[in-house]
Amino acid sequence: MGTLTLVRHGQASYGAAEYDRLSERGVEQARALGRRWAEARFAPDAIYAGPMRRQLDTATHAVAAAADAGHPLPAPTVLDELAEYPAFELLGRFMPQFVREYPELRGLLDGTATAADRHALMDRGFWLVIDAWTRDQLDCGDIETFGGFVTRVGAALSRMTAAHTGGGARIAAVTSGGPIGIALKLALGLDALATVNHWRLVRNASITELLWRSKKPDALSLLGFNHIDHLPAELHTFR
Repeated sequence: MGTLTLVRHGQASYGAAEYDRLSERGVEQARALGRRWAEARFAPDAIYAGPMRRQLDTATHAVAAAADAGHPLPAPTVLDELAEYPAFELLGRFMPQFVREYPELRGLLDGTATAADRHALMDRGFWLVIDAWTRDQLDCGDIETFGGFVTRVGAALSRMTAAHTGGGARIAAVTSGGPIGIALKLALGLDALATVNHWRLVRNASITELLWRSKKPDALSLLGFNHIDHLPAELHTFR
């Protein structure tokens, strides 16, 4: 039986011009993860990371913190298929359409929304777009579809588990909430709505564990979801 430890990246720079970088808190979350790995003598055969800066930097900071604590770990290997779904591309193309079509979002157009209301309305619009995307209701063109996202993440999971078929293999992968949600979908047979509802709950630098059998690397079983006991209370964040 092999163990796959999925880690969501630390807090990114939400609201900043350059989102795809860790905030100071995100760096601390990553280092807290590394210290816990050192304390637990966590010894994975490999550590993978998605190609996004926030993903790779989380893995790099965790490995460095473990080394500082006297526990060397494998250097992260980048796996492109662990990238997050194309949220910004979807918003850029479809948010204007949804703002025009949904009355509850009109405050974004007519200037009546306060600063606080605008934030809430943007969040509402975001999830309307993502819901339509997961239901294949959008003409995505060159943007990755939800089905394509599921296929891509499934391929990443298969690639990692198939590369480590020895008994008791242990691997870790730093990715994002979306791919972790897809892992749950594949392990538990979740529909699209349940998948999205789960990935919305994935906390920064949290740990989700899955098991697989070496003779059936594509068959995953959920062992634990969204654990953050390695983080002090001040480092608990969703985004």
